[in-house]
Amino acid sequence: MSDYDPNQPGQPYNPNPSGQGSSQNPYGENPYGQQPSPYGQNPYGQNPNPYGQPQAPGYDQYGHQGGYTGVQPPTERPRTLAIAFGLILLAGIFSALASWLMANSNMMANMIGQQWSLVQEEFEKQMQSTPGMEQDPLVEQMMASPEAFMSQVNSMMSSFVIVGMVITLGLYFLVGFFVGRGVGAMRIIATILGAISLLNLVTTVPMISMFADTQAGIINAVYVVGILLGVAGVVFSWLRPSSQYIAQRRQARLAGFR
Repeated sequence: MSDYDPNQPGQPYNPNPSGQGSSQNPYGENPYGQQPSPYGQNPYGQNPNPYGQPQAPGYDQYGHQGGYTGVQPPTERPRTLAIAFGLILLAGIFSALASWLMANSNMMANMIGQQWSLVQEEFEKQMQSTPGMEQDPLVEQMMASPEAFMSQVNSMMSSFVIVGMVITLGLYFLVGFFVGRGVGAMRIIATILGAISLLNLVTTVPMISMFADTQAGIINAVYVVGILLGVAGVVFSWLRPSSQYIAQRRQARLAGFR
């Protein structure tokens, strides 16, 4: 066999020009710098994130994706609701005091006295149509001495007034308490009661002025102050901080918080 390359006359033939083993890559070194592994090292580097940014710490892919935060209950009640509770409670105290002053005045006696002729006429008709009614001790006392009957009515009214005062204070306290805690339904109830009290103001003040004699001024003042305090408490419960707190509390309850 000839030692000369047939393609290059005059040059010795060497089938392996580099002088290395036949396993050498005929194209030279790997142009990528290292032998890639189809299943090994990531060809794009160490960071598996294809966007080149490291994963944010504390990222919860199931809980709060996209920056979403769950509904949280409000932590602190606004001062406006505390003021609303205090005003409504004061309104209950003034309302109970007004009832006490009415019961201890001559207001009821004057009302009955001015209408006594009509009352007496009605009782006489009842006595004629109902046999034995004239023998009733209460009826006999009323017909014989109207003043004594009115005194007895006033004493009975005082007992009812005391019970009514306790009930009034309890109701005002409950309404104010739940309004102060941000209960939306109770705020609506308080608003309705405030509107009714304003309507009653139109009729009650003239009646007190007509029948309460010299005590009419103080009774009207206490009664009107009580009504205005209640309305002011309702107004404070509808101010923006109060409304925002009630809305947040409602959303938290819908989300499962109690």
